[in-house]
Parts: sequence; structure tokens; C-alpha cells
Amino acid sequence: MMMVNAKLALLLVSVAAFGYLQTALAYSEGAPLEVCTDLMPQHGAPAQTKESPYTLTLNRKSVKGGESMTLTLASKDFSKFKGFIIQARDSNDKPIGSFTSLPASKNNAEFKGKWKLISCPDGPTNNTATHANAVEKSRVVLTWNAPKNLEGQSLKFKYTVAKNGGEYWVGKESESVSVTKKN
Repeated sequence: MMMVNAKLALLLVSVAAFGYLQTALAYSEGAPLEVCTDLMPQHGAPAQTKESPYTLTLNRKSVKGGESMTLTLASKDFSKFKGFIIQARDSNDKPIGSFTSLPASKNNAEFKGKWKLISCPDGPTNNTATHANAVEKSRVVLTWNAPKNLEGQSLKFKYTVAKNGGEYWVGKESESVSVTKKN
């Protein structure tokens, strides 16, 4: 009887560990579509409330329809991060524009394989960038493309950064980007 209980206990622990490992591995390959709206990782730990050590820097403060922007996600204090998700949002808080598959001017090994694109609902294809693996990153450089018909509104980039599975900052916002008319 004691041997059966020990085997049953070992089986239960193994199943629980396998389930936890499967969840951890799934998120290590990028954010799932379930987080597209609130950008909240489903890691089981609460989001950080202290100031984020990470910042999203934009190469310009205004954009015209059809133009591209370069975004750099990096640490303020040289700490590394494992995960992220970034979207441009319009005034209705919907995903807008799209990311390109590789940074336009950074076609090298430093950025290759660090991130991937996903298509969240209520937006165009490739409207969201997320991590492709759990390898520590010091920075990520992305190229975002404004829709050709973009006019007369402002937008912001919303992002979440995970230092690790238990320490992350959710729904941070970039400075506002103004949209200027095409000539």
C-alpha cells in the first residue's frame, strides 16, 4: 500500500512539473495571442509597480502615412530582459501599423532571432512584435511601418517587458507620436 501511494505521489508531482514546464516553454517563445489586448503576461506573478528600468525610444516624434520609424527597447541601467511585447495603438486603443521582419538598417546577427511578429486581432498583419526566445537581451531594435492611409490622429506605442518570469512591467507607453499630412 505504501509503495502504491509513493508511486502515485511521484506521478502527480511529475504531471504538475511537466505542466509547469510546458507553460514556461510556451511563453519563452513569445507572447500568446491571449495577451494582445491588455499586454499582461500570464506568468502567475503580479506585475511590478515600481518604475520600469526599461524604455522604448523612438527615432522621431511625428510620422506620415506610409513612413517607417525605428524603435529601440533597452534598459536604463544596463540590466537585461528576456521577454517583451510591443504594439502601436491608435486613439481608440486598437493596434495600428505593422512591424517589418528585420530592422531595416540592422540586418545582422545582433538582432536576428531575438524577436518575431504576431498578428493580434482588430489590427493589420504583423501588428505586434514579441520575443522569439528567452535568451537575455540588452536591447532590441525594431522597424514599424505606418499605414499608408494614416492621417489626422496621434498614436502611442504600448509595451510590456519581462526581466524574467516573475518580474515584469505591463502596459508602459511611449511618448505620443503625431501624424502629419502627406505632401
